[in-house]
Amino acid sequence: MIEQQPQAPPKQGQVWSLFTDGASSNEGSGAGLRLVNPEGHEFTYAIKLDFKSTNNEAEYEAFLAGLRIAKKLGAKHLEARVDSMLIAGQINGTYEAKNDVMASYFSQEKVLIRQFNSFNVVHIKRSENKSADALSKLASTNFEHFAKDIRVEVLDHPSVHQNQVLVIQTGVESWMTPIKAYLSSGALPAGKAEARKIKHKALNYQMTDGISYQRSFIGPLLRCVDAEDANYLIREIHEGIYGLHAGPRMTVAKIMNAGYYWPDMHLDAVQEIRKCDSCQRHAPNTYVLKTN
Repeated sequence: MIEQQPQAPPKQGQVWSLFTDGASSNEGSGAGLRLVNPEGHEFTYAIKLDFKSTNNEAEYEAFLAGLRIAKKLGAKHLEARVDSMLIAGQINGTYEAKNDVMASYFSQEKVLIRQFNSFNVVHIKRSENKSADALSKLASTNFEHFAKDIRVEVLDHPSVHQNQVLVIQTGVESWMTPIKAYLSSGALPAGKAEARKIKHKALNYQMTDGISYQRSFIGPLLRCVDAEDANYLIREIHEGIYGLHAGPRMTVAKIMNAGYYWPDMHLDAVQEIRKCDSCQRHAPNTYVLKTN
């Protein structure tokens, strides 16, 4: 964990926001970042990495570039929003740098972070980081097969007539919905049996700032996640970061150590790991998907 020197908390309207992402492919590597100052003005950058790098290294290059640019633009209070669990985990002390390259990046990261009066990092979904993701993919693309002059045209309506469909979104429900409703407002299902079940389940959970947590008797509170986040966590732990391709039990253990929870964690992990191509080829028969 990176410890900041004690500083007065930033006043409202002083914090800059930083969004970063890195991409690595066969064509090349790139970094994308978006800086938003307290007035809401945005600064976007796409940086091509003209050297071979892994996806984690590209993520770090984007993050370090964002810190340098934020400092150069005069930011004193910075909140970084990253979709890399590795970067967020190392800053918060959840993950350790287990090889020399990552240790070097982490060391440089600590030096830059200490230059700000206050700093905070927040792990976000990839869907919340689309701008930086698009910039990193653009920067990693090899343009040698394109013409030198590329013109971008914006179409403000489809070329063919389409029937208009009114879409009404009422919110996405998940397993947490009835529990959160009961904890926040005391609302219960109409059926007595279902209401009794929710009351019993709710004893194991609590709400803090609109976020639901599962009470853990042997550790800290575990943040409850929905199906989309659960799927992302399994894939990130199983085949991301260091690419351990661990089995379901170890994958679930690492997710809980990172501070997350949802029901049927082990079953979901087994089902997702069976979709992994590498595990289908090389893992023990226990995790191989059976086909007729």
